[in-house]
Amino acid sequence: MSTNPLQVLGANDWRQACRMAFGGFVGWAFATLLSLPYAAYYAVYPLVLLGLSPVYDRHVALQFLASAPTGMIAAGLMIGVFSTHPVVMTAAYLAYALFCFAVMTSPRKLFMYGAMCLAVGSGLAHYGSYPQMAWQQLFWAIAGSLVTSVVLYALSFALFPDVEPRAPRIPPKRTPVQRRHLVLLCALAATGSFAFFQLVELSDSLSAQMATVLILLGLTHEGIWNFGRTRITGSVIGSIHASITQLVITHHSSFWPLTAAALLAGLLWFSAAHTRDKSGSMQGFSAVTALAILYGLLSPTDDLIGNSLYRGVSVIISVSLMMVFVSVLHRTLN
Repeated sequence: MSTNPLQVLGANDWRQACRMAFGGFVGWAFATLLSLPYAAYYAVYPLVLLGLSPVYDRHVALQFLASAPTGMIAAGLMIGVFSTHPVVMTAAYLAYALFCFAVMTSPRKLFMYGAMCLAVGSGLAHYGSYPQMAWQQLFWAIAGSLVTSVVLYALSFALFPDVEPRAPRIPPKRTPVQRRHLVLLCALAATGSFAFFQLVELSDSLSAQMATVLILLGLTHEGIWNFGRTRITGSVIGSIHASITQLVITHHSSFWPLTAAALLAGLLWFSAAHTRDKSGSMQGFSAVTALAILYGLLSPTDDLIGNSLYRGVSVIISVSLMMVFVSVLHRTLN
């Protein structure tokens, strides 16, 4: 998929791109100007909500909010009760992942709730288990970013409403056997990712850890591979954009307005690429979320080029390994 947003964009597509860029940028600006910890969550969660929900839906917003206490309680139990028993903690994580994917594949249209429960619980359980991490601070950062995302969700639709009705999305119908296969496949893959990042002790691996979780939202073997390929491509494109930006604004990257302008331009460019794409490849979405995570993780004195290269390589390796692991699991379960 080309990431050139100058190709024809429908009126609604352009409005959604503006909503995504506005939500991601304001979330990032809010966190960085107030020096809030974990600014990446404030940048990426609005993009997830606005990118996956092109129509304003209070039911989806409530699911997004409800995922915060669910994920925090689950992660709190895993960290507070089971962290000294790695095998038991891994089994508890597997049970939680089974719950998340069962909710996502249920016919009750709770995909957003299950997806965000998985994202929130995975991040908290992974990073909160490191002794050097202030996990209470991490908990509040994620809760605050989710609430901020819902506020920006409503505000962005008020500022950039659609100009014409959209066709409703019809979720695919699945048999109980198909659901069971998808739930087992994705839950085992998520648990494998969790165990891997625990064993190798990569405490500075937010991009890679989130990427391995996000590609599982494809649910099917083919969907996960499609999401994986586009996540790799999108992450590379986002990293290249960040590196070029660093070269252009060399010696001025600590000047916040200049960095903000570069981020806003990138968000709008890749958001337009996401909304224009009708094939479901999600390459533009992968690029815009990778860019938001990268900028959210940086402090004014960080080397954007070095960080973008590290994040890009770590995502390529982790997602590639996850895709292979999913294929092995898929064949085993069949």
